[in-house]
Amino acid sequence: MTSLDVLRQPIRIGGLTVKNRIAAAPTLSQHTNTDQSVNQGVVEFYRAQARGGVGLITVMETAVDEDRAITQPLQLNLGHDRYLCALTEVVEAIKYYGAVASIQLNHGGRQSASAFIGGRKPIGPTAMTGQFVEDKRRPEQEIEEMSLDMIDTVVDNFAAAALRAKHAGFDMVMVHGGHGWLISQFLSPLANQRTDEYGGSFENRVRFAVRVVDAIRERCGSDFPIELRVSASDLVEGGWTLDDALQFAQVMQHKVDCFQVSAGMIAEMQTYPLTHPSCYLPYGENVERAAAIKAAVNKPVAVVGGIVDLDFAARVVAEGRADMVAMCRALIADTALVKKTFAGKAADVVPCIRCNTCLARGMHAMTVQCTTNPWSLREEYYRCLPYPARRKKVVVVGGGPAGMEAAIIASSRGHEVVLFERQPRLGGNLAVAAAPEFKFDMRRFLDYLVRQIEKSGTVVRLGVEATPELVAAERPDELIVAVGAEPVALEVPGCEREDVHGMLVPAEEVFTGRAETGQRVVVAGCGGIGLEAALALGRAGKHVEVLDVPGGSEQDKTVNNVDHLLLIPLLAGLGIEPRTGWTVVGIAPGSVTVADADGRQEEIPADTVVLANGRRARSDVVEALVPLVDDAYVVHDVHIVGDCKAPRILYDAIHEGFDAALAI
Repeated sequence: MTSLDVLRQPIRIGGLTVKNRIAAAPTLSQHTNTDQSVNQGVVEFYRAQARGGVGLITVMETAVDEDRAITQPLQLNLGHDRYLCALTEVVEAIKYYGAVASIQLNHGGRQSASAFIGGRKPIGPTAMTGQFVEDKRRPEQEIEEMSLDMIDTVVDNFAAAALRAKHAGFDMVMVHGGHGWLISQFLSPLANQRTDEYGGSFENRVRFAVRVVDAIRERCGSDFPIELRVSASDLVEGGWTLDDALQFAQVMQHKVDCFQVSAGMIAEMQTYPLTHPSCYLPYGENVERAAAIKAAVNKPVAVVGGIVDLDFAARVVAEGRADMVAMCRALIADTALVKKTFAGKAADVVPCIRCNTCLARGMHAMTVQCTTNPWSLREEYYRCLPYPARRKKVVVVGGGPAGMEAAIIASSRGHEVVLFERQPRLGGNLAVAAAPEFKFDMRRFLDYLVRQIEKSGTVVRLGVEATPELVAAERPDELIVAVGAEPVALEVPGCEREDVHGMLVPAEEVFTGRAETGQRVVVAGCGGIGLEAALALGRAGKHVEVLDVPGGSEQDKTVNNVDHLLLIPLLAGLGIEPRTGWTVVGIAPGSVTVADADGRQEEIPADTVVLANGRRARSDVVEALVPLVDDAYVVHDVHIVGDCKAPRILYDAIHEGFDAALAI
């Protein structure tokens, strides 16, 4: 068998046959109707996933009632029969392409937000007060302890929701028993401090989960498979452990048809980027946990969490560490990942870079979008996109991510495209950002963009500065300016001294290896660029201090709030604690002077100062090119995209380049 053949093998789940070993994990996309019903956008997303070749699709996290199960404003709901009609369209779209249709059933418990449940208190196994929701901008909430009658009602709600799913045509359901949601709250000694038959001993803590599954089985019958998602660990001290999960799986294997293994607890936000492993971690965060559970049970086991390509997935299955691999972010980045890879076209798969922008948006109740693929989750919007009325000549200035995306999309729509890049290679600041060892996913995306440029027919002129005269000579109909941003000079006393110049090294040169640092390094700037520079240097064995700069580092948002949750403890593990209250106020040979908000000063020994104090838009280049649009014989329209509009993140560059190309 070739490495991918193991993934092509069918697998039995209960009485169902799944055509391959890849599952689409439930994806909370935040793009339902406001009444939590299905809209056409939801249908088209799942149609795209099914057309893309996965064997099993589990539809997004779905509340089991309209009372207190709701966790997000735009999730699905199965708490009433009125939701069924539209859900049948999702089922039909999935089954048309031969995928098995499942839906995830969930109750938020203490992790529900009062704002989403009519102002009522969230409920949980134990009364407590705290901030348990994903969006930490929300205040602490008082959790109401569930009475025995409440427990009976919620058990019945799970069973009723499962039966509705069956009536809608779903082949099976997934019961969410992990991530600190209600079932997981009963399991975890951290969240469950009851003293009755639902708390205390292991047997008592699993009772609620057993009752939920038993009620679904009784209501839906033995021929309706149940998948149970479990956290193999809460990943917090005093919580649910892998040993607990192994014992639980052995109990539940007699009641469910398969397991999906994850980890973490939403209420404990430090676990969030481990539940959704970021680019700072290797692939397969949960693989060994899944392997342990697989060895303990006789039912199929799937693993989820940070697996973004099928080569790695095939190794997991071939080595017997899991029976299936469930993917979420990778199938947002490219719903056709499976189909392309099985057809030998893996080079055309849009890579997931595990940047967690999708999660950061979802956490804040924004519609989920993908950094690397603007089409994804907008399938309905672009489904009937018209081709341009006539072929135009388009000049793109700048070969960074925004410029490359614009050129690729404009060429795909039939336009004649010429791209100017002043450097001898494509990539712009993306090539810099992708340089650290831990950014291997981003390097895959850069390579993907370059391949797509080569295939697109775009005429690329490397090493050529696009002057107004050169652009005018092309006689373009449309101009896309994507010249990016450049580092801002650090302006503190001492920087002007010649005997200090050798100490000053831009972070970009550290990332790309063009500059060496001494052993004692001060990183000037505690935004995303500075923190990632500190991680790279710390892993290289350097002694690193991270300090703020005059004016602050707030404008540098290159690390989102999800990844920041992981980056800070990773730095702490290297002995690096960013001193955000201290600002660089002076530099001298061999030292840096810093001051706190009260003006107290301290001198820090330093061999090298890494400059990570922000970037500025190359607005001078933009200003030189924009006047071309005023000359009637030259450009009809100009589009300014990416960091030359304002320095932001890769998501903005890709989406603006994409939108500019569609506007032509």
